[in-house]
Amino acid sequence: MLAVGAVFSFGALFFRATDNVGAWQYLTFRGLGAGLVVGPLLWWQNRSDLGAIRRRLPWQHGVAGVLLGAMMISFIVSLTYADAAFVLLFQAAAPVAAAIFSWLLLRERLEKEAAIAAVAAIVGVMIMVSSGLDSGIGWAILIVIVIPVGLGVYSTLIRAGTEGDPLVPVLIAGVTCAIAGAIVSLTGAGLAVSGRDLVIGVLAGALLIGVPLPFFNWAQRAVPAPDATLLLMSEIVLGPIWVWLAYDETPANATLIGGAIILVAAVWLSLQAPNDHHDVRTSRG
Repeated sequence: MLAVGAVFSFGALFFRATDNVGAWQYLTFRGLGAGLVVGPLLWWQNRSDLGAIRRRLPWQHGVAGVLLGAMMISFIVSLTYADAAFVLLFQAAAPVAAAIFSWLLLRERLEKEAAIAAVAAIVGVMIMVSSGLDSGIGWAILIVIVIPVGLGVYSTLIRAGTEGDPLVPVLIAGVTCAIAGAIVSLTGAGLAVSGRDLVIGVLAGALLIGVPLPFFNWAQRAVPAPDATLLLMSEIVLGPIWVWLAYDETPANATLIGGAIILVAAVWLSLQAPNDHHDVRTSRG
């Protein structure tokens, strides 16, 4: 989970690296890139019976895929109005959402270690926010809030559909993202972009979505949703740092201090995990 979060952290950097591409154009190519990785893998695995993909798809994974596409859209659109630190720090609310939805949908209990780490994460967020937000982009919270809430629900849905193929939600998300991006783009600026921007968008989808997300979905079967979203906070801490180093998008000191607290909480939580593997049991057995 920590490794997946580190890979995700390059999302803002890839978007900032583009020259002249709109958010919806970028989303079109990003979704396409994810599909180009996951689609062939799914075909190869099920080439003798492609209908099995649909028959083995739990409804939870179908909903999770669409929700993931919405989170991808929210993330990129938010980056056009706010800096990376502003967008990423809101993901720290994901463990709280995950805990609530795990209780509602799976009747899972929040373990003591996860609760302690969640409190530490909230403290980190409070320190970040204490630096103050630009009042001109305060409304962007309405877009950004989709990410932590969506991630909490997504993690829970993936765990609920334990028999599903971890590749399918990623493909659904990529298709959702590409279709939505293409529709909005074609009603406005169109899809004509430079070759460089097109390649960056496709690579962002392939390397940052298509490759790590199936591993994230697979890991959800063993890691409770609140713990998983806490471990993913490596993205929150590292993401602003990459943009800061490459483009001098300097986060406030409070953002760096709060982010460090969140990362320590995530690492500590991972160290509390038992060495022996045990299947996670819910009230459904």
